[in-house]
Amino acid sequence: MKFNLDLDNINYLKIIYKNADDTTACTKAAIKRIGEREIFACAKFEDGLNIKTPQEVFLSFVCVNGLYRTSTTLKFIESEPPYIFFTLKTPEGLEYQQNREYFRIKMEENAILSYGNKVLPCKTYDISASGVRLTIPEHLEEVDEVTVDLLFDPKNVRANAKFIREDNEDGILKAAFKFINLSESSIDIISQKCIQKQLEYKRHNVNFS
Repeated sequence: MKFNLDLDNINYLKIIYKNADDTTACTKAAIKRIGEREIFACAKFEDGLNIKTPQEVFLSFVCVNGLYRTSTTLKFIESEPPYIFFTLKTPEGLEYQQNREYFRIKMEENAILSYGNKVLPCKTYDISASGVRLTIPEHLEEVDEVTVDLLFDPKNVRANAKFIREDNEDGILKAAFKFINLSESSIDIISQKCIQKQLEYKRHNVNFS
């Protein structure tokens, strides 16, 4: 796809990069300007940002009409506390992913499902920053809203969620939930976990959807 995004159509940009310690991180940035050769974006970092430049990064353009992904070069950054300004090479093309902001990925992590007087140890089956599907040890009864504790390492996420449905596929009992008023910090933790898992699958040529 030719790079023809209209700045007015872009809600924000996600930049997936490597920290100086080689860990993967993600930041949400506002695009200031798109040129033929460079993209200029800005994000807020209270504690600054320690990364090497130039480096190859992944970009997600969250747009009115869907989500687009590509990779490019982060050429350099400038710091004006508490803001970081990114200069990126304008990519040659984009790949349309889906018409929703958050992508879903299969991931098995420990979780705890709580509702009424029930506390059930579970595993995540797949997850996005908008909801999760859990493998559950028993059928759920008279459930509407629940609490889901995602036991991620090193940061756990506690989320209120609405029950959507239960299904038994290939002998695996699963329940789907939609997160309710998830905080921005929790969204970032889940999104980074999904990105890390996606990159891991790509390195091993695994179908992650």
